[in-house]
Amino acid sequence: MVAARDAADALFISQYYRPEAIGSAPFCGDLAEALAESGLRVQVMTARPHYPENKVFPGYEDGSRDRERLNGVEIGRVPTHTGASGSALHRLAAEGSFLLRAGATLARDPSRRAPLIISLCPSVLAVLLGGLLRRPGGRHVALVHDIQSGLAEGLGMTGGAVSGILRRLERTALNRCDMVLVLSEEMRDALRAAGVRSPIHVHPIWIDTDTIRPQPAPAGPARIALYSGNFGRKQGLMQLVDLAEELADRGSALRVLLRGRGSQDRRIAEEVTARGLQNVEFGDLLASERLADGLAEGDIHLVPQDPSVADYAVPSKIYGIMAAGRPFVATARRGSTLWRLHRESGAFLCVPPHDRGAFASEVMGLARNAERRVDMGRRGRAWVTAHCAKKSSLKTLVGAITAPS
Repeated sequence: MVAARDAADALFISQYYRPEAIGSAPFCGDLAEALAESGLRVQVMTARPHYPENKVFPGYEDGSRDRERLNGVEIGRVPTHTGASGSALHRLAAEGSFLLRAGATLARDPSRRAPLIISLCPSVLAVLLGGLLRRPGGRHVALVHDIQSGLAEGLGMTGGAVSGILRRLERTALNRCDMVLVLSEEMRDALRAAGVRSPIHVHPIWIDTDTIRPQPAPAGPARIALYSGNFGRKQGLMQLVDLAEELADRGSALRVLLRGRGSQDRRIAEEVTARGLQNVEFGDLLASERLADGLAEGDIHLVPQDPSVADYAVPSKIYGIMAAGRPFVATARRGSTLWRLHRESGAFLCVPPHDRGAFASEVMGLARNAERRVDMGRRGRAWVTAHCAKKSSLKTLVGAITAPS
């Protein structure tokens, strides 16, 4: 437990934070800690850790760790709405619960109010709360990792009325911000088209290239094709089941390792069993300190996406894969942000979504060609070192967030 302090210089509102190891949480932790290292007193308002399994982590259930300090940052946590469902209704209930509980906590404790507020979308309700808490003359910056209305519409998670409400909420909340930070030019264009008039700046995800370094790759044929991350709807993981079946039908010796948890993990496991696939293995996510070793375990990485997900979406896992010097094969539509990055970096291959034949052909081709795998890995490492290295990226981001309006 930590004692109450004087008012913070910066308040970071996010449903997701450390110790969650995937999704937006690690990046929120990096940014909050970088702000603290710059000399600001930083407080985080978040939910009890629960992602990606929608189950509160052991040791956090009783609330004894709702107030603590980690790496120079004061953290306040509120109970979260959990359950097995990954439906839109569940997500909205969880986000609404966070809005009410976080808002009530902040209202009771004026020391948590700050002249600088940073909020993470998703949830758009966190951005709305940030706008409500913004002091006169203060500054509110929204960090947009997903445009919820576009994601929900693409996955069929909401009806037309709910999607319309989400769009209006996004437009209203983001237009009350002093600055909006997005991950790609395509995401910026989508927000402009949706009517967001606040200043929008593009700042891609970063990766710790000092911690994640390439490890020696096998010289012979590849043995393991690895997926590691969330088992959610937008990942389109049924494409990996189709891939594994196609590899088996073609007599490939590749093993497909699926590592992670999420709302779709049971469905994926049941489908693998129903098809009698013997070339698929499941594993848990590794602890963050073992991330580099875990990435090196995959000779080839697999990055599927549901084709209904908006074309501006880029899975953050790709930057870790490139930092580790490993190639990957992604499913993406031509002209999408991911497709453009594939052309720009030369670090990975793209195939059309749900084309199991093309997916298998590219994976098998890479499996046979160790020299090409090494070359793509080197290109990926060079690209993230030049564009996404953690230290330089965070220095630029902290400067943008704290600059006078």
